[in-house]
Amino acid sequence: MDTQNKVAASVKSSVDKIPRECLRSAVPTDASAISQLVQLSFRVHVAPDWDTEAGDTFYTETTPEKLAAELAKSTFAAVYEEEGEVFGVILLSRPNLVQLCFVATDHLRRGIGARLWEAARAHLEANHADVKTVELNASPHAVEAYKAMGFHVISKQYRRRGSVATRMACWLPERSVESA
Repeated sequence: MDTQNKVAASVKSSVDKIPRECLRSAVPTDASAISQLVQLSFRVHVAPDWDTEAGDTFYTETTPEKLAAELAKSTFAAVYEEEGEVFGVILLSRPNLVQLCFVATDHLRRGIGARLWEAARAHLEANHADVKTVELNASPHAVEAYKAMGFHVISKQYRRRGSVATRMACWLPERSVESA
């Protein structure tokens, strides 16, 4: 079994262990907890690859006030929580774009990101059937996780305005391009 298939099998196994009750729609009042989670995860996993100015811009765009506004107008937003504490978030600003998908550093590799994506995907398939592709910009740290969730690399890693990303896409409603 190759590395990607092992990661995918591990993610599926982890996803099956998470109770669905831990997922819920995100609301503007979650913005402070989401901001804290996103900024901490960014600082640990993404910021080391980015220029300082680009990181500062990211922090400015992910304040509680800015996220509350984004949550209010998003296509889909959900959080994963345990005992009232947010450990994961996904936000689609448009039906074809994942704007944010973060999981707390101490909760990685438990299938939380995959469960959040599956909830977003189900929402899109039920409410936006015309959407055939969803894209995102993955940090170098997250590329393998997104591959395990069914996303495919559609660009080389690039640097833009000090940020580093790889453009990825997932085709809907199929589970992957290979099943088409």
